[in-house]
Amino acid sequence: MRTIRDNIIKRALKTGAKIILPENSDIRVKEASKELKKIGINIVNIEDFNSKDDKYVDYLSNFKFTKNWSRKMFLNYLNNPLHFGTTLVSIGEADGMVAGSINSTADVIRTYIRIIGIKPDSKWISSIFLMVNSNGKSAYTFTDCGVIPEPTPEQSISIAKNASEFHHLLTEEQPRIAFLSFSTKGSSEHYRVKKVQETVELFGKKYPKILHEGEIQFDAAIDSQISQRKIENSKIKGNANIFVFPNLDAGNIAYKITERLAGYSAWGPLLQGLNKPLHDLSRGCSIQDIIDISVIAALQKKEDLIKKAI
Repeated sequence: MRTIRDNIIKRALKTGAKIILPENSDIRVKEASKELKKIGINIVNIEDFNSKDDKYVDYLSNFKFTKNWSRKMFLNYLNNPLHFGTTLVSIGEADGMVAGSINSTADVIRTYIRIIGIKPDSKWISSIFLMVNSNGKSAYTFTDCGVIPEPTPEQSISIAKNASEFHHLLTEEQPRIAFLSFSTKGSSEHYRVKKVQETVELFGKKYPKILHEGEIQFDAAIDSQISQRKIENSKIKGNANIFVFPNLDAGNIAYKITERLAGYSAWGPLLQGLNKPLHDLSRGCSIQDIIDISVIAALQKKEDLIKKAI
């Protein structure tokens, strides 16, 4: 059986996507770029473009955040590889970008929002981690583990919908979503439980064709025998592959426990909700992290085709 990584690479190579790694002063980025080129991913060298070209100034002059800027301000802004790389993606000279080995997450996401923007049907940026088991042949999606601290029901709906599309893109599996809580189907009463219940009710009305269940405890979401005992006529029958956490505390703690104690690889954070495939790296990232996320960005060029399949 082919590994998930091998399958993603095989499909990503077919997209012909052009990916920018703007922080090439980082030795890890340089090494990752070399490996990606060996694989066959089209890595665009930001230095092949002239940030002083008037077309980039003219392009950015249409954005609200550059109102009343002087030419010098534009050139100073574009001299930053993060800003210039994002502009190249926005203008169509590249298809995706991965940054964050040098720049902070706040700077990366701010730049992405300003220049690329958020999808109209998303309204918010969130993130997933693809948790891949030790043999590389199965995976779960955890969300949101990196962006929204206390999601509202509306935000959780957006997070879950985007995660269902992303999981399908990466694994080619049917999404099976578990909206997690410390309660299963009303076993506890608490305002936090009611919040998840509201989310599930609204999600079901908006996306009735996406298989989902909640509110549900983790054991009932992943173990078929426990699911039978706790839930009558369960939809996902203890076979969830996407876990929507009620807040950032739960999600962030859970992915790190899964990574450290269960030996899963955590691919991410992978950003979702943006108009283009752009991702953030931890400043402590490895060369392999950069490679994996860059390949995923390349695969996302075909995301619109994947959405039609769900």
